[in-house]
Parts: sequence; structure tokens; C-alpha cells
Amino acid sequence: MTTGLQMWLDPGPQLPRRTWQRRTRVPVIIGTAIVMVLFAVVAIGALLSGVLRTPTFTAKGGVVADCATEVTATSDGGQIARGAPVVIYDAAGDDVAKTSLTGFLRSDTGCRLTFEADGVEYTDAGYVVRVGDRFSQPVSTAALQEGAVLRPLG
Repeated sequence: MTTGLQMWLDPGPQLPRRTWQRRTRVPVIIGTAIVMVLFAVVAIGALLSGVLRTPTFTAKGGVVADCATEVTATSDGGQIARGAPVVIYDAAGDDVAKTSLTGFLRSDTGCRLTFEADGVEYTDAGYVVRVGDRFSQPVSTAALQEGAVLRPLG
């Protein structure tokens, strides 16, 4: 039976002691532990702030109105005019914003009584926008972000 050839270094003088490793071991362990705890606190804080904070946006829209009278007729014979309250409900039926019809916009495509509501919590499920006490319409999140056009059947 043959074994592989093994080579060993000849014995020589003793290596110099590395005292710096023994001197710095405890401070390195303590420093590493402190940095790791701080990193964990920052990571947990960032995670919680992202999970607990719901993004918001400004809901914009308008109700199609007559350009001459600046009023909208509803299907039940009522009217919607400037100053009418606007309430935005989420899919669960909770009101997420309240505002009113404050502006009037004239364009080549028609006229609208307009509203804006800041701080509406974002949801993919969509919303229901109620104007006055006679008219409501389901609206998508994208439409509210871009400026929803509400059309009462009147």
C-alpha cells in the first residue's frame, strides 16, 4: 500500500504573538452588537411605518352642468348647484372625504361643477361619490386621481 507524499515545513523560530487580536476582541464584539441592534431598530421602524401608513391622494372631479345656468338636473327632478356637499365613500361604506362643489369649469367639451378633496386614503376597490342628497355614482380610484366626470341622468 502506497501513500501520497506529504511535505511538512521544517521547524523554525516561533511566530510573534498577535496581541492586538486579544486586545481588540471585546471592543469589536461590543461594537458589532451595538451596530446590529441599531440596524434591527431601523429596519423594524421602516417596516412598521410602511405597513401602518396608508398612501393618500387628492380626489378630483366634477358634475356635468348646464353652461348657461351652472346647474345640473337630476333624474328625480332635483338640482345640483355650486356649494352642494360631496362625500366620498370607500367600498366598505365609510366616508373617507367630505368637500363641496366649489368651482365651475367651462371647456370645449362642456361645463362642470368641480370639487377637490385632499387626503383620500388609497384603495383598489374604488369609491362611491355622493353629490348633494340626490345623486351618487361609483368611481374608480384612477378616475378620482385624474378627475372623474360624474353624469347624473336628468
